[in-house]
Amino acid sequence: MNSIISFPNRGHWGQSSYRGNCSGYVQKELIEQYNAKYFVDVCEGGGTSRDVCHELGIEYTGLDLRTGNDYTRDSISSQILRPADIVFSHSAYHNMIQYSGNMWGEANANDHSRCETIAEYLEKSQVMLLNQREATRDGGMYCTLIGDMRKQGQFHSFQADFIKMMPNDELKGVVIKVQHNTMSGNKQYRNFKHPSIEHEYLILWEKSKKTMVQVVWDKAIEQKKAIVFTWRSLIRVVMMSLGKASLISIYKEVEILGSELIINNKNWKAKVRQQLQIHHENVERGVWAV
Repeated sequence: MNSIISFPNRGHWGQSSYRGNCSGYVQKELIEQYNAKYFVDVCEGGGTSRDVCHELGIEYTGLDLRTGNDYTRDSISSQILRPADIVFSHSAYHNMIQYSGNMWGEANANDHSRCETIAEYLEKSQVMLLNQREATRDGGMYCTLIGDMRKQGQFHSFQADFIKMMPNDELKGVVIKVQHNTMSGNKQYRNFKHPSIEHEYLILWEKSKKTMVQVVWDKAIEQKKAIVFTWRSLIRVVMMSLGKASLISIYKEVEILGSELIINNKNWKAKVRQQLQIHHENVERGVWAV
């Protein structure tokens, strides 16, 4: 498997009329790349993974909300034969395609494709990924196929959010998958100036021996470091703008540019002074420069 994959022909696997189905060559490449003997798909959909695994003669478990398995509430581990070599997901891209009440059955409040907000969608996505991880054997791969979304003038790159959610040291690669024969690709948008979306991302993680508690703790530490870096960046931008300025002027600029950082930090002025002392120069009393 290379870092860019393209399959103009989706193959003979699965139900081709099931919207959002990916090419079975994706699962086939994964299985062959990692020599998998047991493959789990938590969003079985049109059955593409099932058909690929049966053809290759490897063990398979397919789960889906329409058959009663909700990866945001039910443990994947409790529904499979054993920890799997690969646990794969190809979930909805927010509400671009709504599945329950459309592709199958009646509208289901737990449907990942019926989230009302991006925040709700990302929250459920993180539960899905952590659930996948728990169902993967140590040294096995958990992965997801996800695309970008542009809707009502807003662009969302969910792959960036997904990568932030999971352990940095388990991330092993991001494969760009070219999209073919999409419904949106057949539309012409008048006066549209931005690039059309013609790719998806296959994100690959290798499960370590870390417990779930360790994973969550590590992510908390990473977030704390990210906030410190954000403070450093904020002060750098302020000082680049001001060049040389008094502490009072710096405070005023930080209040304007850093409202999100200071809203829950009563001691934000001390944080500003700390960053100035570490990264900038006190050229005279109460005056700082880059």
